[in-house]
Amino acid sequence: MRRLLLICSAAALVSCSDSSGPSSVPDAALHIITQAATAPALAATQASFWAKVGQDRELRLAYKGRTPTDSGEEFLRFEVPGDGLLRKPDGSAFQAGDSILITITIVDSSRFLFRFEPSGLQFNPAQPARLKVYYYEANPDFNGDGIVNAADTTIEHQLDVWGRESASGPWFRNGSVKFEELDEIDANILSFTEYAIAW
Repeated sequence: MRRLLLICSAAALVSCSDSSGPSSVPDAALHIITQAATAPALAATQASFWAKVGQDRELRLAYKGRTPTDSGEEFLRFEVPGDGLLRKPDGSAFQAGDSILITITIVDSSRFLFRFEPSGLQFNPAQPARLKVYYYEANPDFNGDGIVNAADTTIEHQLDVWGRESASGPWFRNGSVKFEELDEIDANILSFTEYAIAW
């Protein structure tokens, strides 16, 4: 049953992706969303965990709490299902019991820009890894014109997960599902690169 739900979820991510606009853009043309000036600092800008064949694993990054007793709101979640690991960075296939250290780095804490390592890691297309990013602390003035209005709402509808293979390479639309009432965007991840929430 769980496998069926994951397959349906993966299909939903593909079928509900916002495919409007170009599928690739140069670095200078991508608009990566930024944190609001009132957003709390992130509790950490880098974290690692061991993904292991046969076990569901995940990593979560959060904001610092606004008070000493506040644990902080979740910012990012990355999930790897037990049968999600496909190929190691050297191209060899994962075997039963294999594990690999995964590191996620917030490249710029003022922007929704992330680096996933190790480069070259590949996930099973039938059981991909899943990225969830919560943008409720993003600057709502997406176009930076100093006014939050209908133009920003239109931009929010266009937000997607974008990835690129190198620091100077073009960005490619990954495809995602947005839950705007939750300020959440989810995407299936098949390989490691840099990813951004952008329009």
